[in-house]
Amino acid sequence: MNKSILFALLAFLIFNTSILMAQWEATSFGQNSWTLCQAENGNLIAANDIHPGLGGIYLSENEGVTWVETDAGYYEYASHLVRSGSLYLGGNGCNVAISHDNGVTWINSNFDTLFPGVTLQDPMYAIEYHNGKIYASVSQYGVVYTADEGLTWVLTDMNSLMGDTNPDDGGQWCYNLRSYNGKLYNVGAYGIWEYSDVEDLWARVDDRWYAFNSCIAENIFYVVYNAPGIPNGIRYTTDFQNWGAMPLPVGVETTVEFLEYYGGAFFMGHVNDAFFYTMDHGETWIEYRQNFPKFSPAPGVDRWGIPMDLIFSGESMFCGVFSPYGGVGGVYRAPVPAEVLSLDEMLERLHIVVYPNPANDIVSIQFPQGQEIQGVLRITDVMGRVIYNKSWENEGKNLIAISITTWPSGLYFYTLVCGDSKAVGKFLVK
Repeated sequence: MNKSILFALLAFLIFNTSILMAQWEATSFGQNSWTLCQAENGNLIAANDIHPGLGGIYLSENEGVTWVETDAGYYEYASHLVRSGSLYLGGNGCNVAISHDNGVTWINSNFDTLFPGVTLQDPMYAIEYHNGKIYASVSQYGVVYTADEGLTWVLTDMNSLMGDTNPDDGGQWCYNLRSYNGKLYNVGAYGIWEYSDVEDLWARVDDRWYAFNSCIAENIFYVVYNAPGIPNGIRYTTDFQNWGAMPLPVGVETTVEFLEYYGGAFFMGHVNDAFFYTMDHGETWIEYRQNFPKFSPAPGVDRWGIPMDLIFSGESMFCGVFSPYGGVGGVYRAPVPAEVLSLDEMLERLHIVVYPNPANDIVSIQFPQGQEIQGVLRITDVMGRVIYNKSWENEGKNLIAISITTWPSGLYFYTLVCGDSKAVGKFLVK
């Protein structure tokens, strides 16, 4: 049998098997979950969301079969950090719950004296570890840090966070903090700020509004946006000067809740359309929402729960779900799609090696001797522009060389499509 046909048949069988297994099922945690994380020993930690009241923190030591309420304080927790065996959950009103035993017991740390006027209605959307300190942000107020496990907190410079034309439209509206390549980045409603912990100053490095969350995959910084009607729901960069855009599923608004990377695939939680994943950097998206929780007020009208956090555990994944509709929120479990679990195996069967990396004048694609490949090779730059797109077959040769002498320096992505099989990767041009 022709190898390309065999690969296509295998991919077809895997894809259809994943459809049959795409069954989200509820765990015994049936309350709205704004925050879900996993301790280093595998314990699942979920925080329920009771609005306008306050919620607690719950622990599962058996992958969601049973949950117990912990002794953590009652606050609405909207962020989390897992670091060196400890857990930090950011709660409203500048309250941080801290556990050093994988979520069994908790202590509370508070820094409300740094923000006069803060209330229990003000959420802490972001918490991150960076250069030996833990940083946290309370929406519309600013960013603080602790170097001693929450015993004391220090306020970072507020003036450098303010907006240029309107001081209120600045980095104090922070939804996500992310440590990347030795720098701390503040991702928020009015752009992205970079922090210098030596000078204690923030500097805006991108002014695109409505940034909501971020993800780092293979040392590339991805940002998702959560506002309908704006261009590009997912952007990515390596230097915050040059940006590319990952396509969204057709017909889906730019209201993205999160993006996660696992096993070579991206998983997207969406405010209105639940859950998707892609194995080719957004060129094709696959719906993965069979039995995902929803409310149907009328026949044919679905109001999906909002995926808030995604946790991978072996061949399973857990999603925390929030919804204004009763009986929809909770923590749900599903198998990781079979084709994602087999992605590394599929790439290994294609036996592709791209070198040198970084490259100067020639980049080569090498196959084992005797392996016949017929397909399409597509290469894009970091801006998403197509630099190379060609159908070819190696005709028994084990090396294909591409001249890159006129290509600008930077990061490039390649996609090799052979039937229904794909190999993806990246290389750098000096």
